[in-house]
Amino acid sequence: MIAVTFGLARYGYGLLLPEMRTDLGMSAGAAGLVSSATYVSYLVANVAVVQVTERWGPRAAVALAAATAVAGMATIAVADTVAVLGVGVLVGGAASGFAFPPYADIVDRHVPAERRDVVWSTISSGTGWGVALAGPVAIVAGDQWRLAWAGFVAIAVVVGVAATRLAPARDDDGLRRPQLSVTWFFCPRSRPLLLSAVLVGIGSSVWWAFSVDAMQNADLGSTASRAVYATCGAACLLGSISGLAFAHTGLRSGYLAATALLAASLGLLAVATAQLALALVAAVSFGAFYASVIAAQGIWSAQVFAGHPAAGLAAVSAALTVGTLVGPSLAGVVIQESGHAVALLGAAAATAAALPFCPPSTRRRERLEAHREHCRATPVRD
Repeated sequence: MIAVTFGLARYGYGLLLPEMRTDLGMSAGAAGLVSSATYVSYLVANVAVVQVTERWGPRAAVALAAATAVAGMATIAVADTVAVLGVGVLVGGAASGFAFPPYADIVDRHVPAERRDVVWSTISSGTGWGVALAGPVAIVAGDQWRLAWAGFVAIAVVVGVAATRLAPARDDDGLRRPQLSVTWFFCPRSRPLLLSAVLVGIGSSVWWAFSVDAMQNADLGSTASRAVYATCGAACLLGSISGLAFAHTGLRSGYLAATALLAASLGLLAVATAQLALALVAAVSFGAFYASVIAAQGIWSAQVFAGHPAAGLAAVSAALTVGTLVGPSLAGVVIQESGHAVALLGAAAATAAALPFCPPSTRRRERLEAHREHCRATPVRD
Protein backbone atom coordinates (compact mmCIF):
# COMPACT_ATOMS: atom_id res chain seq x y z
CA MET A 1 0.00 0.00 0.00
CA ILE A 2 2.89 2.35 0.70
CA ALA A 3 4.22 1.54 -2.78
CA VAL A 4 0.91 2.55 -4.39
CA THR A 5 0.15 5.66 -2.35
CA PHE A 6 3.67 7.09 -2.33
CA GLY A 7 5.46 5.56 -5.31
CA LEU A 8 2.56 5.91 -7.77
CA ALA A 9 -0.10 8.36 -6.52
CA ARG A 10 2.35 10.82 -4.97
CA TYR A 11 5.65 10.54 -6.84
CA GLY A 12 4.24 9.56 -10.23
CA TYR A 13 3.65 13.27 -10.76
CA GLY A 14 7.35 14.09 -10.91
CA LEU A 15 8.06 11.11 -13.15
CA LEU A 16 5.52 12.20 -15.79
CA LEU A 17 5.82 15.96 -15.28
CA PRO A 18 7.74 16.86 -18.49
CA GLU A 19 5.06 15.34 -20.76
CA MET A 20 2.21 16.81 -18.71
CA ARG A 21 3.83 20.24 -18.82
CA THR A 22 4.11 20.05 -22.58
CA ASP A 23 0.53 18.86 -23.20
CA LEU A 24 -1.15 21.16 -20.68
CA GLY A 25 1.08 24.20 -21.16
CA MET A 26 2.29 24.34 -17.54
CA SER A 27 5.09 26.66 -16.43
CA ALA A 28 7.68 25.53 -13.88
CA GLY A 29 6.07 27.79 -11.29
CA ALA A 30 2.64 26.29 -11.87
CA ALA A 31 4.14 22.79 -11.78
CA GLY A 32 5.65 23.56 -8.38
CA LEU A 33 2.32 24.83 -7.02
CA VAL A 34 0.48 21.74 -8.27
CA SER A 35 3.12 19.53 -6.67
CA SER A 36 2.66 21.39 -3.40
CA ALA A 37 -1.08 20.68 -3.64
CA THR A 38 -0.24 17.00 -3.19
CA TYR A 39 1.18 17.80 0.20
CA VAL A 40 -1.74 20.01 1.28
CA SER A 41 -4.15 17.09 1.02
CA TYR A 42 -1.53 14.77 2.48
CA LEU A 43 -1.25 17.01 5.53
CA VAL A 44 -5.04 17.14 6.03
CA ALA A 45 -5.35 13.35 5.64
CA ASN A 46 -2.37 12.78 7.91
CA VAL A 47 -4.10 14.69 10.72
CA ALA A 48 -7.52 13.13 10.09
CA VAL A 49 -6.25 9.54 9.94
CA VAL A 50 -5.53 9.50 13.67
CA GLN A 51 -9.27 9.81 14.34
CA VAL A 52 -10.13 7.37 11.54
CA THR A 53 -7.83 4.75 13.05
CA GLU A 54 -9.18 5.51 16.54
CA ARG A 55 -12.83 5.05 15.57
CA TRP A 56 -12.79 2.41 12.85
CA GLY A 57 -9.37 0.80 12.99
CA PRO A 58 -6.45 0.40 10.57
CA ARG A 59 -8.53 -1.45 7.96
CA ALA A 60 -10.78 1.57 7.40
CA ALA A 61 -7.78 3.87 7.03
CA VAL A 62 -6.12 1.54 4.51
CA ALA A 63 -9.37 1.28 2.53
CA LEU A 64 -9.69 5.07 2.48
CA ALA A 65 -6.09 5.32 1.26
CA ALA A 66 -6.79 2.90 -1.58
CA ALA A 67 -9.99 4.72 -2.62
CA THR A 68 -8.37 8.15 -2.73
CA ALA A 69 -5.36 6.81 -4.66
CA VAL A 70 -7.61 5.29 -7.33
CA ALA A 71 -9.86 8.35 -7.56
CA GLY A 72 -6.99 10.83 -7.71
CA MET A 73 -4.96 8.98 -10.34
CA ALA A 74 -8.06 8.37 -12.46
CA THR A 75 -8.78 12.11 -12.41
CA ILE A 76 -5.20 12.89 -13.46
CA ALA A 77 -5.45 10.38 -16.31
CA VAL A 78 -8.40 12.27 -17.88
CA ALA A 79 -7.25 15.79 -17.00
CA ASP A 80 -7.40 18.23 -19.93
CA THR A 81 -6.57 21.39 -17.96
CA VAL A 82 -4.14 22.31 -15.23
CA ALA A 83 -7.10 22.87 -12.89
CA VAL A 84 -8.43 19.33 -13.34
CA LEU A 85 -4.90 17.99 -12.96
CA GLY A 86 -4.64 19.89 -9.69
CA VAL A 87 -7.85 18.31 -8.41
CA GLY A 88 -6.51 14.84 -9.19
CA VAL A 89 -3.23 15.64 -7.48
CA LEU A 90 -5.10 16.87 -4.39
CA VAL A 91 -7.21 13.73 -4.12
CA GLY A 92 -4.33 11.37 -4.87
CA GLY A 93 -2.07 13.16 -2.42
CA ALA A 94 -4.46 12.36 0.44
CA ALA A 95 -3.89 8.63 -0.12
CA SER A 96 -0.39 8.58 1.32
CA GLY A 97 -1.57 10.58 4.33
CA PHE A 98 -4.22 7.97 5.08
CA ALA A 99 -1.88 5.02 4.45
CA PHE A 100 1.27 5.74 6.44
CA PRO A 101 0.27 6.26 10.12
CA PRO A 102 -1.98 3.17 10.48
CA TYR A 103 0.99 0.93 9.87
CA ALA A 104 2.61 2.34 13.00
CA ASP A 105 -0.25 0.87 15.03
CA ILE A 106 -0.11 -2.38 13.08
CA VAL A 107 3.60 -2.78 13.83
CA ASP A 108 3.16 -1.78 17.48
CA ARG A 109 0.33 -4.22 18.11
CA HIS A 110 1.20 -7.17 15.89
CA VAL A 111 5.02 -7.32 15.68
CA PRO A 112 7.31 -8.49 18.52
CA ALA A 113 9.30 -5.64 20.04
CA GLU A 114 12.68 -7.03 18.97
CA ARG A 115 11.64 -7.04 15.29
CA ARG A 116 9.86 -3.69 15.09
CA ASP A 117 12.78 -1.57 13.86
CA VAL A 118 13.51 -3.97 11.01
CA VAL A 119 9.84 -4.35 10.07
CA TRP A 120 9.30 -0.61 10.18
CA SER A 121 12.30 0.12 7.96
CA THR A 122 10.93 -2.44 5.48
CA ILE A 123 7.51 -0.77 5.42
CA SER A 124 8.95 2.73 5.02
CA SER A 125 11.04 1.58 2.06
CA GLY A 126 7.85 0.50 0.27
CA THR A 127 7.96 3.78 -1.64
CA GLY A 128 10.82 2.28 -3.59
CA TRP A 129 8.71 -0.58 -4.89
CA GLY A 130 6.21 1.91 -6.30
CA VAL A 131 8.82 4.16 -7.91
CA ALA A 132 10.72 1.17 -9.29
CA LEU A 133 7.48 -0.12 -10.85
CA ALA A 134 6.36 3.30 -12.09
CA GLY A 135 9.55 3.84 -14.11
CA PRO A 136 9.13 0.86 -16.47
CA VAL A 137 5.40 1.59 -16.87
CA ALA A 138 6.24 5.16 -17.90
CA ILE A 139 8.97 4.00 -20.28
CA VAL A 140 6.56 1.59 -22.00
CA ALA A 141 3.89 4.31 -22.22
CA GLY A 142 6.36 6.69 -23.85
CA ASP A 143 4.89 10.17 -24.24
CA GLN A 144 1.37 8.80 -23.56
CA TRP A 145 1.28 9.96 -19.96
CA ARG A 146 -2.45 9.33 -19.64
CA LEU A 147 -1.88 5.66 -20.45
CA ALA A 148 0.76 5.48 -17.72
CA TRP A 149 -1.67 6.92 -15.16
CA ALA A 150 -4.33 4.41 -16.28
CA GLY A 151 -1.83 1.64 -15.63
CA PHE A 152 -1.17 3.06 -12.16
CA VAL A 153 -4.93 3.03 -11.46
CA ALA A 154 -5.18 -0.66 -12.39
CA ILE A 155 -2.31 -1.51 -10.07
CA ALA A 156 -3.86 0.54 -7.26
CA VAL A 157 -7.19 -1.28 -7.51
CA VAL A 158 -5.56 -4.71 -7.17
CA VAL A 159 -3.19 -3.71 -4.38
CA GLY A 160 -5.84 -1.69 -2.55
CA VAL A 161 -8.28 -4.60 -2.35
CA ALA A 162 -5.57 -6.95 -1.11
CA ALA A 163 -4.17 -4.49 1.45
CA THR A 164 -7.62 -3.71 2.83
CA ARG A 165 -8.45 -7.38 3.29
CA LEU A 166 -5.12 -8.05 5.02
CA ALA A 167 -5.22 -5.04 7.35
CA PRO A 168 -6.42 -5.82 10.88
CA ALA A 169 -9.83 -4.60 11.96
CA ARG A 170 -10.37 -2.24 14.85
CA ASP A 171 -8.76 -3.13 18.19
CA ASP A 172 -11.22 -2.27 20.94
CA ASP A 173 -8.68 -1.67 23.65
CA GLY A 174 -9.77 1.78 24.70
CA LEU A 175 -6.43 3.35 23.80
CA ARG A 176 -6.62 7.13 23.77
CA ARG A 177 -4.39 8.83 21.22
CA PRO A 178 -3.28 12.42 21.77
CA GLN A 179 -4.31 15.08 19.27
CA LEU A 180 -1.57 16.62 17.15
CA SER A 181 -0.33 19.87 18.65
CA VAL A 182 1.90 22.68 17.42
CA THR A 183 3.39 22.81 20.94
CA TRP A 184 5.34 19.66 20.09
CA PHE A 185 7.65 21.90 18.04
CA PHE A 186 8.65 23.54 21.34
CA CYS A 187 9.20 20.46 23.48
CA PRO A 188 12.94 19.64 23.51
CA ARG A 189 12.12 15.92 23.18
CA SER A 190 10.10 16.24 19.97
CA ARG A 191 11.42 19.51 18.50
CA PRO A 192 14.61 18.10 16.88
CA LEU A 193 12.64 15.24 15.31
CA LEU A 194 9.99 17.51 13.83
CA LEU A 195 12.45 20.15 12.59
CA SER A 196 14.48 17.38 10.98
CA ALA A 197 11.36 16.20 9.17
CA VAL A 198 10.56 19.71 7.92
CA LEU A 199 14.04 20.24 6.49
CA VAL A 200 14.30 16.79 4.91
CA GLY A 201 10.85 17.40 3.44
CA ILE A 202 12.00 20.63 1.79
CA GLY A 203 15.07 19.03 0.24
CA SER A 204 13.66 15.67 -0.84
CA SER A 205 10.49 17.09 -2.40
CA VAL A 206 12.58 18.98 -4.97
CA TRP A 207 14.05 15.68 -6.17
CA TRP A 208 10.66 13.96 -6.40
CA ALA A 209 9.03 16.88 -8.20
CA PHE A 210 11.77 18.11 -10.54
CA SER A 211 14.57 15.56 -10.99
CA VAL A 212 13.16 14.08 -14.23
CA ASP A 213 12.33 17.57 -15.51
CA ALA A 214 15.89 18.70 -14.71
CA MET A 215 17.46 15.78 -16.58
CA GLN A 216 15.24 16.20 -19.63
CA ASN A 217 15.93 19.94 -19.61
CA ALA A 218 19.62 19.04 -19.81
CA ASP A 219 18.86 16.86 -22.88
CA LEU A 220 19.44 13.58 -21.09
CA GLY A 221 16.41 12.07 -22.85
CA SER A 222 13.00 10.82 -21.74
CA THR A 223 13.86 7.12 -21.49
CA ALA A 224 17.18 7.72 -19.73
CA SER A 225 15.72 10.17 -17.20
CA ARG A 226 12.86 7.79 -16.38
CA ALA A 227 15.34 4.95 -15.99
CA VAL A 228 17.27 7.09 -13.50
CA TYR A 229 14.04 7.77 -11.60
CA ALA A 230 13.20 4.05 -11.52
CA THR A 231 16.74 3.30 -10.32
CA CYS A 232 16.15 5.71 -7.46
CA GLY A 233 13.03 3.75 -6.54
CA ALA A 234 14.88 0.44 -6.63
CA ALA A 235 17.59 1.93 -4.42
CA CYS A 236 14.92 2.91 -1.88
CA LEU A 237 14.53 -0.81 -1.24
CA LEU A 238 17.97 -0.76 0.37
CA GLY A 239 16.29 1.22 3.15
CA SER A 240 14.66 -2.03 4.26
CA ILE A 241 17.98 -3.07 5.82
CA SER A 242 18.51 0.27 7.55
CA GLY A 243 16.93 -1.07 10.74
CA LEU A 244 19.68 -3.68 10.94
CA ALA A 245 22.30 -1.03 10.20
CA PHE A 246 20.97 1.25 12.93
CA ALA A 247 21.13 -1.65 15.39
CA HIS A 248 24.90 -1.81 14.79
CA THR A 249 25.78 1.87 14.39
CA GLY A 250 23.20 3.36 16.73
CA LEU A 251 20.30 5.51 15.59
CA ARG A 252 22.14 8.81 16.06
CA SER A 253 25.20 7.85 13.97
CA GLY A 254 23.08 6.16 11.33
CA TYR A 255 20.82 9.19 10.99
CA LEU A 256 23.77 11.59 10.67
CA ALA A 257 25.48 9.51 7.99
CA ALA A 258 22.29 8.97 5.99
CA THR A 259 21.31 12.64 6.11
CA ALA A 260 24.76 13.83 5.01
CA LEU A 261 24.78 11.41 2.07
CA LEU A 262 21.22 12.37 1.14
CA ALA A 263 22.30 16.01 0.88
CA ALA A 264 25.35 15.00 -1.15
CA SER A 265 23.19 13.10 -3.66
CA LEU A 266 21.10 16.21 -4.32
CA GLY A 267 24.26 18.25 -4.85
CA LEU A 268 25.62 15.62 -7.23
CA LEU A 269 22.50 15.67 -9.40
CA ALA A 270 22.68 19.47 -9.52
CA VAL A 271 26.00 19.28 -11.37
CA ALA A 272 25.37 16.05 -13.31
CA THR A 273 21.90 16.31 -14.86
CA ALA A 274 23.35 15.78 -18.36
CA GLN A 275 25.67 12.90 -17.41
CA LEU A 276 23.88 9.57 -17.21
CA ALA A 277 26.51 7.72 -15.17
CA LEU A 278 26.71 10.39 -12.46
CA ALA A 279 22.94 10.85 -12.47
CA LEU A 280 22.58 7.11 -11.79
CA VAL A 281 25.05 7.38 -8.89
CA ALA A 282 23.03 10.28 -7.50
CA ALA A 283 19.80 8.29 -7.90
CA VAL A 284 21.13 5.24 -6.08
CA SER A 285 22.48 7.41 -3.27
CA PHE A 286 19.30 9.47 -2.97
CA GLY A 287 17.00 6.44 -2.97
CA ALA A 288 18.98 4.44 -0.42
CA PHE A 289 19.57 7.29 2.00
CA TYR A 290 16.17 8.91 1.63
CA ALA A 291 14.58 5.62 2.70
CA SER A 292 17.11 5.32 5.52
CA VAL A 293 16.41 8.82 6.84
CA ILE A 294 12.65 8.23 6.75
CA ALA A 295 13.13 4.91 8.54
CA ALA A 296 15.33 6.60 11.16
CA GLN A 297 12.68 9.24 11.78
CA GLY A 298 10.03 6.53 12.14
CA ILE A 299 12.13 4.64 14.70
CA TRP A 300 12.97 7.91 16.48
CA SER A 301 9.29 8.89 16.65
CA ALA A 302 8.47 5.56 18.31
CA GLN A 303 10.93 6.50 21.05
CA VAL A 304 9.64 10.05 21.50
CA PHE A 305 5.95 9.14 21.25
CA ALA A 306 6.13 5.84 23.13
CA GLY A 307 2.68 4.32 23.61
CA HIS A 308 1.13 6.45 20.86
CA PRO A 309 2.79 5.26 17.64
CA ALA A 310 0.08 6.36 15.17
CA ALA A 311 -0.06 9.88 16.59
CA GLY A 312 3.73 10.04 16.68
CA LEU A 313 4.11 8.99 13.07
CA ALA A 314 1.32 11.36 12.06
CA ALA A 315 3.23 14.19 13.75
CA VAL A 316 6.43 13.33 11.88
CA SER A 317 4.55 12.97 8.61
CA ALA A 318 2.83 16.31 9.17
CA ALA A 319 6.19 17.99 9.80
CA LEU A 320 7.65 16.34 6.69
CA THR A 321 4.68 17.66 4.75
CA VAL A 322 5.22 21.22 5.95
CA GLY A 323 8.62 20.97 4.27
CA THR A 324 7.25 19.37 1.13
CA LEU A 325 4.70 22.17 0.83
CA VAL A 326 7.50 24.71 0.72
CA GLY A 327 10.06 22.82 -1.38
CA PRO A 328 8.35 22.46 -4.79
CA SER A 329 6.78 25.92 -4.72
CA LEU A 330 10.11 27.62 -4.01
CA ALA A 331 11.93 25.35 -6.44
CA GLY A 332 9.48 26.20 -9.22
CA VAL A 333 10.17 29.91 -8.77
CA VAL A 334 13.94 29.34 -8.56
CA ILE A 335 13.90 27.20 -11.71
CA GLN A 336 12.12 29.94 -13.66
CA GLU A 337 14.64 32.53 -12.49
CA SER A 338 17.93 30.62 -12.16
CA GLY A 339 17.53 27.07 -13.46
CA HIS A 340 17.31 23.54 -12.13
CA ALA A 341 20.88 23.35 -10.80
CA VAL A 342 20.38 26.21 -8.37
CA ALA A 343 17.12 24.69 -7.13
CA LEU A 344 18.79 21.32 -6.53
CA LEU A 345 21.72 22.93 -4.71
CA GLY A 346 19.22 24.76 -2.50
CA ALA A 347 17.53 21.44 -1.77
CA ALA A 348 20.91 19.96 -0.80
CA ALA A 349 21.53 22.85 1.59
CA ALA A 350 18.10 22.45 3.21
CA THR A 351 18.74 18.74 3.74
CA ALA A 352 22.18 19.36 5.23
CA ALA A 353 20.58 21.85 7.64
CA ALA A 354 18.79 18.86 9.24
CA LEU A 355 22.09 17.46 10.55
CA PRO A 356 22.08 19.38 13.87
CA PHE A 357 18.56 18.09 14.56
CA CYS A 358 19.48 14.50 15.27
CA PRO A 359 18.57 11.76 17.78
CA PRO A 360 19.97 12.58 21.22
CA SER A 361 23.12 11.14 22.72
CA THR A 362 22.81 8.92 25.79
CA ARG A 363 23.58 11.81 28.14
CA ARG A 364 21.16 14.11 26.35
CA ARG A 365 18.45 11.43 26.45
CA GLU A 366 18.76 11.17 30.23
CA ARG A 367 18.30 14.92 30.61
CA LEU A 368 15.28 14.86 28.31
CA GLU A 369 13.63 12.09 30.33
CA ALA A 370 13.94 14.25 33.43
CA HIS A 371 12.50 17.22 31.50
CA ARG A 372 9.50 15.16 30.42
CA GLU A 373 7.97 15.22 33.90
CA HIS A 374 7.34 18.97 33.90
CA CYS A 375 7.20 19.95 30.20
CA ARG A 376 3.78 21.33 29.28
CA ALA A 377 4.42 20.73 25.59
CA THR A 378 5.45 17.10 25.95
CA PRO A 379 4.03 14.85 23.21
CA VAL A 380 3.41 11.97 25.61
CA ARG A 381 1.83 12.31 29.02
CA ASP A 382 0.80 8.98 30.46
